[in-house]
Amino acid sequence: MQLEFPIEAEVIAALDDIIKADPQAELLLLSEYTFDGPIPEKVSAWCRAHQRYLVAGGKAPAGNSNFFDTAFVVGPGGDIVFQQVKSVPVQFLKDGLPAVEQRLWDSPWGRIGICICYDLSYTRVTDRLIRLGAQAILVPTMDVVDWGRHEHELHARVARVRAAEYAVPIFRVASSGLSQLIEGSGCERASLDFPGQHQIISGTMVPSNAASLPLDRWLAPIATGMTGLMLGWFLITSRKRGIPSAREGSGGETTAADVRASTAH
Repeated sequence: MQLEFPIEAEVIAALDDIIKADPQAELLLLSEYTFDGPIPEKVSAWCRAHQRYLVAGGKAPAGNSNFFDTAFVVGPGGDIVFQQVKSVPVQFLKDGLPAVEQRLWDSPWGRIGICICYDLSYTRVTDRLIRLGAQAILVPTMDVVDWGRHEHELHARVARVRAAEYAVPIFRVASSGLSQLIEGSGCERASLDFPGQHQIISGTMVPSNAASLPLDRWLAPIATGMTGLMLGWFLITSRKRGIPSAREGSGGETTAADVRASTAH
C-alpha cells in the first residue's frame, strides 16, 4: 500500500486492508521511511497474529545521532529475520549512513535482493545483488508528493530498465506512487498512479532463475580499452609523420612575403 509518513495506527489499519483485499498475500511491502525508527512492537505483533511476512522501511540507530536507512523484514513469528541498509544515501539530505555490506534474503520463495529507493539507480548496487544470486528485487521507495508527477514518472522508468537488463522481477512500492510490479522482461504487470494514497498493488512475483548481468558490463571495459589503444596509435603515428612548422609552410601555402612581393610588382 502507498503510505506517506503514516502513524503507527494507520499502518496497522493499512495491513488489515491489504489482507482483506488480497487474502492470499504472503509477503507485504511498504515504502521507505514508513517508520521513524525500528519496527514497532504492535506491527511485529500483527505479523505474528496474521502469520505474514512484512518488508517496511525504517531507521536503525547508528550512534552519535546518526542512523541507517533500513528495510526491515519481519517474519511470521514477529521477529526481524533480515534487514538491509541503503547503500547510497541521497546527497545533501539527511538520509542516514551508507551500508557497510549488501546481502540477500534467503526467503521462502528464493533469494531476494533489496534496493532502497535511490539504490536502484546505481549499477554498482544492483550488479552486486545479481552477482550474489538475486532472483528478485524488492524496492521500498520514498517519493514524496511535493516532488510532483514528473519526478515520479522519471523515477519509475529506472525499475523497468533494471528488470529488463537483468531479466529479474522487481516489486517497487513508493510512498506516493508510482508503485510497480514488473516482470523480468521489463513489462509492468501492475502499477499505481500518483499520488494514490492508501491504494493497494498486488500480484504474483515469480523469482527468476535466469537473472544475469547485461553484456555491456563486459563489453564496456573492452570498448574503453580499444578506444585508448586507438588514441595511442594515432598519437604515435602522427609524431612519426611530423607536423610542418609555420616557417616551412606547405606546398600550396601563400606566405606573407609572397603577398608583399606581388603587391610591389
